[in-house]
Amino acid sequence: MFEELLPEQHGEKALPYDTLVERSEGYSGSDIRLVCKEAAMQPLRRLTSVLESSLEQLPDNELPKVGPITPDDIEIALKNTRPSARLHAHRYEKFNTDYGSQILG
Repeated sequence: MFEELLPEQHGEKALPYDTLVERSEGYSGSDIRLVCKEAAMQPLRRLTSVLESSLEQLPDNELPKVGPITPDDIEIALKNTRPSARLHAHRYEKFNTDYGSQILG
């Protein structure tokens, strides 16, 4: 999912997909999608900050470009996004206990 939602950016530092997989243990698919969206927003937030701090209005041809997603952006996204599946784990375990299949030995 990470490689699909955060594709490699040619000419940029490679994203740490292996680390992402390890650090997202317990995350649902929806949680992973949220991490990727959060990481993708970081370059836009940096650009917004630069534009808001500019004292004068820049012509269109001088506007800064949106930068690439960096490993630091992913770190921020992981810190800001918690796995939701753990919040409901007790409900899933109870459901499995009540209705799940049992392995007969």
